[in-house]
Amino acid sequence: MDIQQIKNFLLLCETLNFRKAAEQINIVQPALSRQIQLLETEVGALLFNRTKRTVTLTESGIFFKKEANRILQDLNKAIIQTAQMHRGEAGEIRVTHASSAMNSVVPSFLIKVKHKWPSLKTIVQETSNFQQIEMMLTRKTDIGIAPNILLPSEIKSKILYKENFVLVLPGNHPLSKKKFTDLSVLKNETFILPQLATGIGYVEAILHMCQGYGFKPKVEHEVTHAISVLRLVEAGLGISFEPISSVRGVNMNIKLIELKNLNPKAEMILFWLREREEELSRFIAMF
Repeated sequence: MDIQQIKNFLLLCETLNFRKAAEQINIVQPALSRQIQLLETEVGALLFNRTKRTVTLTESGIFFKKEANRILQDLNKAIIQTAQMHRGEAGEIRVTHASSAMNSVVPSFLIKVKHKWPSLKTIVQETSNFQQIEMMLTRKTDIGIAPNILLPSEIKSKILYKENFVLVLPGNHPLSKKKFTDLSVLKNETFILPQLATGIGYVEAILHMCQGYGFKPKVEHEVTHAISVLRLVEAGLGISFEPISSVRGVNMNIKLIELKNLNPKAEMILFWLREREEELSRFIAMF
């Protein structure tokens, strides 16, 4: 099949009339019918139900229409952005990230991009691990950065760095670095953590860390973003864990105890769609 066949197929999807569709693309009706038959043969599915009076899409046709539209949109976008980048005029890179990544790798990446492609637009969004995966699979983002994220097979990744978790306590909490022995002293505490469903991989790492000391955290507040977690801890509503980069430069009434000798570590992971690796390689190389 070729692009024109796909375009003709989509036009027929809109008109559901071979004669009208053929007139719009300036070919004879039998030629269009033959094109559609060849397309159905190549796809291996009947795309239209045909009677003497009506033409309707089959279930397979509805699916193929959706995917064909997406393919043409992606192709048009690639053509436009390739020409724009060649001329140094425009284009964009979309990045989703976790809170701690903004305190570490995201700013330096944006600086490198700005230096190399001054006219390239960067779209940066902080969001949960779950939403990052959803956005990537639907091509609403190009590159994702998140700690300890569990990824499906369609997505490829690399670890950018590993760092310690820190225990985050309210400023007036009786526990101190000197009194802290191990995580078992936290078994009766109230915790503030992301939802298990949205913090995919990250929350499991924390639960695994606690279970190694004989308890499961009692979670009373579920919060996605690090700054919200820190504010609730500061207010005395519970305690939490954060990658150490999340609390870098924070000036709040909280206590921090770095968990230097504990595993697992917070692993900052860069990830992208496996099928887009070649396309995105110049950006991946900047991390």
